[in-house]
Amino acid sequence: MNKTLLFLFSVFAILLIVLFSFIFSDNDQNKQNKPIILIHDVSPVYFDELKEIEKIIDKYHYQNRTYLFLIVNHANRYNLKDYPEFVNYLHKLEKEGYNIEFHAYNHIGNEFNCNKSVAEEKLNKSFKILEQCGFNSKEIKYFIPPRYKLSKDAEKLFLEKNMTIILGNKMIINKNGKISEIGITNREYTWYLPESSLKVVEDIALIDYKLSIKENKQFFLSIHPKAVNYGGGLEFLDWFLNETSKN
Repeated sequence: MNKTLLFLFSVFAILLIVLFSFIFSDNDQNKQNKPIILIHDVSPVYFDELKEIEKIIDKYHYQNRTYLFLIVNHANRYNLKDYPEFVNYLHKLEKEGYNIEFHAYNHIGNEFNCNKSVAEEKLNKSFKILEQCGFNSKEIKYFIPPRYKLSKDAEKLFLEKNMTIILGNKMIINKNGKISEIGITNREYTWYLPESSLKVVEDIALIDYKLSIKENKQFFLSIHPKAVNYGGGLEFLDWFLNETSKN
């Protein structure tokens, strides 16, 4: 093989390596930047609504990227212990890959915008209920405070328990005694979404999602049972997961 052919062959081989590296790197990045679904207000009150949501999530195989944030004693009337069928349903979802996380004790007002002793009492009661229902409280790693309202005392309590706090557009993490805030993109498009607004919201969501990837931020899609089941909410969820599952 003459020097010219050898040179061209070498260049071609290098280009192939670069191309394949780019392709696989891009695939990894797309996988990493797929959205994570945060389902707030998981409670027996919304049993039927959650089943409708589950069908769409399962359709696109987003089980492992879906986090269920539980209210353990909703409005002081719907204690998980009193709803074994619902608890069994949650265990089924957990086995399928859904993540069980903590949202609230009773979700009355801004319940964790309080002093440390009140927050600790509610958290201890919550974890006791979860343990009684067969969940391992030590495996709960994420917390979303109701309405994203949280006092500094309560924040300190959750961080001391090595729980990551998800707020509007940031996560607060305590790693090896060092507290840090990580910027995220956390959006909710389906709060009682009228069908007439569906197309506009789809366009906005796609822009937000692509911008989040460009900024190298994790995209979180927040949804609330009942709110997402209204109007065009479930249709939006189906469309959005279809779009993002293509990556």
